[in-house]
Amino acid sequence: MKRFFFILSLISCLFISAQDTLMPVVFLDDVVISVKNNGFSVEDFIGYVKEDTTFYMGFKHLRYYSHNYESELNIFNKKGIVIGTLKKKGTHHSNGKIAWTVDDSIYGKGKIFKRNGKYKYYTPEAFDEVFFPKDTIDVNLSMSKEKNKEESQNMRDAKTVGFSIGVDDVEQSKGGISKKLAVFDVGMQQYYDYTISDTIYREKECYVFVVEVKQELKDNDIEKALIRRIVSYFDKENFNVIYRNYKFVYNHFLIDLDMEVFVHMDYMNGKHIPIEIYYKGFWNALFFKPERAEFKLNNTNYLVD
Repeated sequence: MKRFFFILSLISCLFISAQDTLMPVVFLDDVVISVKNNGFSVEDFIGYVKEDTTFYMGFKHLRYYSHNYESELNIFNKKGIVIGTLKKKGTHHSNGKIAWTVDDSIYGKGKIFKRNGKYKYYTPEAFDEVFFPKDTIDVNLSMSKEKNKEESQNMRDAKTVGFSIGVDDVEQSKGGISKKLAVFDVGMQQYYDYTISDTIYREKECYVFVVEVKQELKDNDIEKALIRRIVSYFDKENFNVIYRNYKFVYNHFLIDLDMEVFVHMDYMNGKHIPIEIYYKGFWNALFFKPERAEFKLNNTNYLVD
């Protein structure tokens, strides 16, 4: 049961605290990283990646600043046919100390709600908890590294991997999920390729850092890599994460999952903010019905000083 909620919580996230690990082999693709040209080396670049807090701060901005939101959640059957749709439009309000959401419109079609008005599925509950909380929530822009004692280790680990890449500040349960989240860990490096390249993204020059499972791995080795791919675009001007893509696959007798998350960031009056979030995934937990879902969220009209 704990693992089930751990998987759902991967879409939320919190902290970063990196430790030293053996430097993996990094492939350079169409880009030169050198002290002479950029002021830092490949080793420096990896350090920036591991210690990045810009993605985390971007999501703190999401809660800290008022904005409008529009979302769509689709539930699919095993044939890939939509059997339920939930659309929301509303406003995320914040006074700098607390925040709350107000739905201007909610549209539900198909198998979304029970007769008592509650959701038929756990996926919409998870997204409501992350993006549309029912009650007020505390907000701030502090970057404290103190652990929230009210959160489980599983929740803290999920938040850690969601906002950072390859940190090993996760609970090292032997052979468990947590160990598999640290893609820079010495024991996990054998499963991944690490590539640096560059691109133009929304008229911004960016470094691209990709962590991806090695293509030549045997099936039984691939199964040991929960994170199949992480793609990050770093704005060359300030090293902010401007785009990120995660792909998770996990097969276990308690739960099977295959999910992918895309996050697009931008700037509003100099503040780094999430503007588009897309999720598509499948999970099947023991004692629960399988769920296949797609979620889209657009955030606009941020009120940023």
